[in-house]
Amino acid sequence: MGRGDRLPALTFYGGAGEIGGNKILLEDRDTKVFLDFGEPFHLKDKFFIDYLSPRDRCGLKDMFFFDLMPRIRGLYDEDWLECTDLRYEPPRYDAIFISHMHFDHAMQLKYADRKIPVHLGSAADKIRESWTVTAKTDFGEHDFKRFRTGSKIKVGSIEVEPVHVDHSVPGAYGFIIHTSEGAIAYTGDLRMHGPRSDMTEEFVKKAKEARPIALISEGTRVSDSDPREGLSEKDVEERAKSLLTRNRRLAIVSFYPKDVDRMRTFRDVAKATGRKFVVSTKVAHLLRALKGDPRISVPDPMTDPNMLVYARNMERPMPYDKEYKDLLGKSDHVVGCDYVRKDQRSIIFHTDFGQLTELVDVCPEPGSLFIRSKSEPFEEDDAQDEVLMNWVEFLKLDFQQAHASGHASMKEIFGMVKEICPRHVVPVHTEHPELFAGFSSKVNRPVPMKRMVVG
Repeated sequence: MGRGDRLPALTFYGGAGEIGGNKILLEDRDTKVFLDFGEPFHLKDKFFIDYLSPRDRCGLKDMFFFDLMPRIRGLYDEDWLECTDLRYEPPRYDAIFISHMHFDHAMQLKYADRKIPVHLGSAADKIRESWTVTAKTDFGEHDFKRFRTGSKIKVGSIEVEPVHVDHSVPGAYGFIIHTSEGAIAYTGDLRMHGPRSDMTEEFVKKAKEARPIALISEGTRVSDSDPREGLSEKDVEERAKSLLTRNRRLAIVSFYPKDVDRMRTFRDVAKATGRKFVVSTKVAHLLRALKGDPRISVPDPMTDPNMLVYARNMERPMPYDKEYKDLLGKSDHVVGCDYVRKDQRSIIFHTDFGQLTELVDVCPEPGSLFIRSKSEPFEEDDAQDEVLMNWVEFLKLDFQQAHASGHASMKEIFGMVKEICPRHVVPVHTEHPELFAGFSSKVNRPVPMKRMVVG
């Protein structure tokens, strides 16, 4: 077979026939790299729930027992194999490339051998560092190597070219992987309707120029019935302003705390409606960590005149570093529940699901506005919806929806594939890979690998 007539070996340990959990092994000659290392959204739901969870003290033993992780030699860190029957071996894998810092693309990094280097975008690494501090999230003790668009990372027989894309978290990238058989493009997660659609357009342009033998494409919204509204970020802003104009009580807004675009949107809504946008110390830490990146426009909640930082307990603050220890209780940008409760009608209060209990202290007036600014069933946990709606009903809140998806629509995905024109299309991060068949006769449907020991 000639060059480009065959693909380098691709093995899918997640993301095949499901949304999320991308973990794609690419092998070219003697080089083996993973594209993303995420956890499927509902991986543990069959056997674990709430406080019944796999025992970290037993490493990967419980995960192996229930077939929740593939038994792969030379991949996992020695500490995680200590209680298992899989013998530790030095790493057989050369690198891990992370497209962006979402749970379903990066959460299982902690299991990988710490000797395997991890490549990720500069902003993504800043998010990792912030969440390691504020949420105690464990991503392992790897050599984290930062890249930007324009970087070219040589690993064995392949060269990886990251190109930024627009998504619902900063530092998101697609990859063009140059192999001995030709180029392979991997979209990661992307959208065309976001505030930085130009970045996605640049990825599509560069992928097309590479004349790829294969495109590994996300397909989150590829479906015969996509229930998501086709809102842009600007649409979310306009809808929120309209809602706040009609409802003068406290406005509570719930969305993913890594969505910097949405943070900026509601800061702008606060400015336009004469309110203050109040965010948690965890969010403030993340925004300040990203503030120094010249390619990312983020508001600083400690200096922005339209923002405040909410400290859960002003008497016993829980700061995340020395900077916050000095600022909490001293800065007029830091407030507690008393301030929010007394001045409800001049505030937009950001919360996520785990922070709903703060509403007990805030005591929103009946009829206060609750804007859910998220709807992706695989970006957030829909199983929480019933509990959320119980809170809304009990507190007598005015529930409204305003969200712009982090993912391209089916029409946009198929338009992108047509523009790039790869020899093969490999759909991932989708429940409907069969719909890609109507677009191209050369669709390679990945098969999920679960029980497997690489010998």
